[in-house]
Amino acid sequence: MTLEIASSRLRLIALDAELARLQLEDRLAFFKALGVEIEPSWPPELMDKNALHWAADRLSDEPGQQGWHAWVYISPVLNRLVGCAGYKGPPDANGSVEIGYSMLQSYREQGLATEGVMTLLEWAYRHETVKSITAVTRADRDASHRVLEKAGFQLVGTRFDEAEDCDVVEWEHHPAREVAA
Repeated sequence: MTLEIASSRLRLIALDAELARLQLEDRLAFFKALGVEIEPSWPPELMDKNALHWAADRLSDEPGQQGWHAWVYISPVLNRLVGCAGYKGPPDANGSVEIGYSMLQSYREQGLATEGVMTLLEWAYRHETVKSITAVTRADRDASHRVLEKAGFQLVGTRFDEAEDCDVVEWEHHPAREVAA
């Protein structure tokens, strides 16, 4: 079953195991299954083969967790893939999930990444088990920092990530709280 949500300028589709495998093994069939035009520059730079395999494996192992892994952003006007995002799994015991995102270079600096992230925040917070959403970005990714700031994330701190061999910035988001009268 297709899991789809929308914002004012994007359709967001959660990949299932079949779509995730097509993205790895038969890109033309992947575009056809999504009903979009061929995008020669797909996938975005931060969605390397390791990330694509990781998402496909998770979706195969946990088919009931669709939505908690990979999503694609589609421009309905262009009928093209413009970016992707996802969570690194369902909420943990504390109700926290980590989000990541990447846009194709030609669709950056248009507010689409922020719009997609905000739409996914709304989707996640509809699940009562979600209490917070985190993100980790490379310290040298100012555009990614702006996306998170615009989406309401708060800076938590900076640390060195040995796996990435660079400094990373940690972010956290909490749902809006109603002010008591």
